[in-house]
Amino acid sequence: MDTTKDSRDFRAVMGRLPTGVTIVACGPAQAPSAMTANSVTSVSLEPPLLLVCVRNASRWLGCLQAQGHFSVNVLNAEQQRISQHYAGRPDTGCGARWDDAGQAPVLEGASAALVCEVSTLHSAGDHTIVIGRVTAMRQSDTPHNALVFLRGRYHELAGVAA
Repeated sequence: MDTTKDSRDFRAVMGRLPTGVTIVACGPAQAPSAMTANSVTSVSLEPPLLLVCVRNASRWLGCLQAQGHFSVNVLNAEQQRISQHYAGRPDTGCGARWDDAGQAPVLEGASAALVCEVSTLHSAGDHTIVIGRVTAMRQSDTPHNALVFLRGRYHELAGVAA
């Protein structure tokens, strides 16, 4: 087993784990602070908790700390341009439209959206683990293929009919 501790090697190895693609957002729906995130995980069902990992250098983390609420928006395969826009490749024609969900903006057309109140923040290396208590959620009635990220690229995953 290779014991190299190079961050590029670690990133390449972790890139073999397919992840969903989300946009996390806070602030006003008219001008949200948002970023693409694939480090989102369910933590608890009772109470409903999730976590998202955010780089300490991220501007989004400051907005989150000031607001105390955020949304997690699960993207579908048709929303790759939106993901790229909020991942740092600005694209004013990406089609992102936001609804005011009260405590945090929610992305129109997302496969699912969860609004969360910050429960705790944990420092972890160059990232902060944000634990959010889910206060509201919704899911699309329209079946879409999922947008996933694997080995540094976007992929489409066909859904299974319920």
